[in-house]
Amino acid sequence: MDGLAPVTRSGSPTVGSAAAGWQAPEGDRRTRLVVAGAVGALVTALYTVFSLRQWHRFEVPSWDLGIFTQVLRRYSELQAPVVTIKGEGFMILGDHFHPLLAVLAPVYRLFPSGLTLLVVQDVLVGISVVIVTACAARHLGTVTGAGIGLAYGLSWGLQSAVAAQFHEVALAVPLLAACCAALVRHDHRAAALWVAPTVLVKETMGLTVAAVGVVLLVRGSRRLGGSLVAGGLVAFWLTTNVILPALNPDGVWAYADDSILAVLLSDPGQAVNVLLAGAGAKLLLVLAVLAITGFLALRSPIALITVPTFAWRLTSDVPYHWSLQWHYSAVLMPVVFLALVDALRLLPVLRARSRWVAAGLVATSLAVSTHFPLADLAEARSYRPSAQDGGAHAALALVPEGGVVATDITLMAYLAPRAHVYWVGNEGNPVPDYVVVNRHSGVYGGNPPQDVVDYATDKFPGAQFIEVLDEDGFAVAERTG
Repeated sequence: MDGLAPVTRSGSPTVGSAAAGWQAPEGDRRTRLVVAGAVGALVTALYTVFSLRQWHRFEVPSWDLGIFTQVLRRYSELQAPVVTIKGEGFMILGDHFHPLLAVLAPVYRLFPSGLTLLVVQDVLVGISVVIVTACAARHLGTVTGAGIGLAYGLSWGLQSAVAAQFHEVALAVPLLAACCAALVRHDHRAAALWVAPTVLVKETMGLTVAAVGVVLLVRGSRRLGGSLVAGGLVAFWLTTNVILPALNPDGVWAYADDSILAVLLSDPGQAVNVLLAGAGAKLLLVLAVLAITGFLALRSPIALITVPTFAWRLTSDVPYHWSLQWHYSAVLMPVVFLALVDALRLLPVLRARSRWVAAGLVATSLAVSTHFPLADLAEARSYRPSAQDGGAHAALALVPEGGVVATDITLMAYLAPRAHVYWVGNEGNPVPDYVVVNRHSGVYGGNPPQDVVDYATDKFPGAQFIEVLDEDGFAVAERTG
C-alpha cells in the first residue's frame, strides 16, 4: 500500500477533502521523473515503429497528412499556409484554425518529409505520457504512476489518432495533459496558462478552455474560472464567426452545418433526428471513453472538460465523428486519465488499492489493443514491403523536383515536400505535368481509371498526355502538350 504524506499546494483554493493536500512519498522526485521518462520513451518508440511501418508500406488512411505536409512546408518557407490539395490558392486557416502548427516549422525545415509529422505526433503523445505518469506517480506512488501512464499511452483513443496519421490536435494532447496535471495538484493558474494556447490548435478548443474555467468555478476560483469561461467562449465565437469566414473562399465556417445547432431553430424535428441518428455508436463512444478508467474519472470535476468534445461530436451528423477510429478522441484521453488520478487521490478506499487499479487499467488497455492499431505490430506483414511497393517508388521517381502533379491520396504526403501537389478530384486545378493514380487507393468508388491517359485528358481537356508508368496499380500520365 502506498503511504501518504502532506505536501504544500501552490495557488489552490480551500478544498473540502483533506486528501487534496496529500501525495504519495514513494520514491524521490528524480526517480519519478526517470520512470515517467521511461514510460514515455517506451510509448513513443512503439508509436514510432508503427508510423515508420505505415509510411514505408504506403498505408494512407486519408489525405490529411498531405494537407498538413503542405502546411508545414509553407510555414517553413515563411509563407502563408496555402494548400493546393484543397484547391488553387486555398488558405487552410479558412478551413480549420490551427496557427499553432507554425511552431513545428523549424523541425520540418530540418527534416522536410511527411514522415517528420508522423514522428512529431508520436513524440507529442510521448510527452503527454510523461506528464500523466509523473502526475500519477507524484500523487499515488511511482509504481501506480507507471501503470496509469502505460495504460494511458496504450489507450485506444491515442492509438486511433496515431493510426489516422498527423492532425493538428496532436499539439493539444500534451497541453491538456499539463493543464489537467495542474488541476490535480490544484495549481489553477498553471492550468489556465497551459490550456489557453489550445485556442490556436483548433476552433472548437475554445469550448474546452471554457470547460476548464467551469472546473475552476466549481472549485471556488471565481475570478480565474470566470475569465477562462468568458475567454474560451469569445475565442470560439471569434474564430468561427469572424476569422474562419474571413479566410474561407466561400466566406463561411465550413463545418457549421455539421451540427444539429445549424437546424435547431429552423427545423427542431430534424434536429432531433440528427441527435438520435447513430444512437448506438454514440452510446458506445461515451461508454468507451469512460470505461477505460472504470468510470472512476466521473468522481472528479476534471471530467467536465470532456463535455464540449462530447457535445459537438454527439450532435454532429457526420458518422466519422461518432466513431472510435480517427483522431477525435485523442483530446479526451489525458482528461479522463488525469481525472482518474484526481479521483483516486481523493478516495481513501481506492487510493489504498491504487496499484491494483493501475494493474487493471494496463490489462484492459492491452486487451483492447488487440482490436486497435498497435495490434498490427504483432503481424509479420507489417514488416514486409507492401504489394504496391515497386509501383509507388517508380511513380515517385518519375515526378521531378518542382513538378506540378495531380494525384489521389496515396502519394500526396510523399510528393508534397518537393512538388506542387493538387488533388485530382478538385475542379479548377491548373493543367499538371503529371497525373498519378493508384487504382487500389479506394477513392474511386469501385471504378478506378483503367486508362490513365483517358482519365487525364478527361480531367484536363485540350492537354495531351502519354502513359509513362503502369505498375502494381500505379499509373502515371505525363503531359506532352
